[in-house]
Amino acid sequence: MKFESGCPSCSSLEVAAPEREDYRLSHWPIQIKLMGSVIPFLNDADLLVAADCTAFAAQNFHKNFLKDKKVLIGCPKLDDATYYVDKFTEIFSNIPVKSVQCLRMVVPCCGGMTMILKEAIKRSGKNIPLTETTLDVKGEVLSEKEITD
Repeated sequence: MKFESGCPSCSSLEVAAPEREDYRLSHWPIQIKLMGSVIPFLNDADLLVAADCTAFAAQNFHKNFLKDKKVLIGCPKLDDATYYVDKFTEIFSNIPVKSVQCLRMVVPCCGGMTMILKEAIKRSGKNIPLTETTLDVKGEVLSEKEITD
C-alpha cells in the first residue's frame, strides 16, 4: 500500500476490500477528523457515519453495516460537534454523496450525530436522504428511521 504522503492518516486511499462478508472496509482513513477536503472515495457513495462505539457493540459490523458503503467514524460527545457540522457541510456541499446512514447507540449523547448530519445536509442545500439506525448497548438494532425536516 502506497500513501500520497509519509503519514497514512494524511492521505485518502481507496483499497479493494477482500470478497469476504466479515471484512468490507474499502478506504482509509475512516476518522472524520482525518478527512481532508478532497475525498474521491465518497463520490456517488452511500455513506455510513458510525458513532465510535457502534463497531464494538455490533456483532458482525462489517457484514451488517458496511456492504456497499463508505464509512466515517467519530464521537458526538467527545469530539467537537461544531467541527463535525462544518466538515460534513463541506463534504456534502462539494461531493455528490447519494445517501447517509447514521449508526448510533441508544444513549442520549449519541443522538448528537444525527443532529450534526441533519444540520450539515441542511446547510449544504442538497437533498441527501438521511436514515438513522439505533443500536442498544448489546449491539442489537432497536430502530431504523428516515430523518426528515
